[in-house]
Amino acid sequence: MKTIKNILPLFLVATLFIGLSACKKKCVVETEDSNKGAIISGVVFYPPAGNATGNMGGNYVITTGHPYASSMLIRINDGEKTNVNYTNYTVLCYPTTANCSASYDRTVTIDDANQTVVYKIVVTQCENCPEKYLTENYVLVPAFPSNYAVSYDVSYVTK
Repeated sequence: MKTIKNILPLFLVATLFIGLSACKKKCVVETEDSNKGAIISGVVFYPPAGNATGNMGGNYVITTGHPYASSMLIRINDGEKTNVNYTNYTVLCYPTTANCSASYDRTVTIDDANQTVVYKIVVTQCENCPEKYLTENYVLVPAFPSNYAVSYDVSYVTK
């Protein structure tokens, strides 16, 4: 009987320890990033610096006259790293902050009739992930006239 009295507290402590330290189900965002609409696929961006959008003062449309235009490099479909040809392309970006597990659904709509461009970003993220990460969301789109109004539609879906 004395053995049971000695083992019982150890058993309770062990059970409590296992219960508290057991892996909690982690949220995993299963969808992959997607780019739709007018976004050119297969593009890798080489911005002039990390967190470049933090120094853009809200000017997230990069064309020839933009301060970062000459230092923005891209690679299309595993080709050579090169400067952006702003005659043919415009670079759009918009910084978002999301939890550590997140996916991005990006869509750009160029409406020539209304002379507007809408850059929509849907961020799907895990609710209980303490780390936050900045994503600058660079996309390459066909060049559009400078008088077009550009708007950003950003929403967050939390799992």
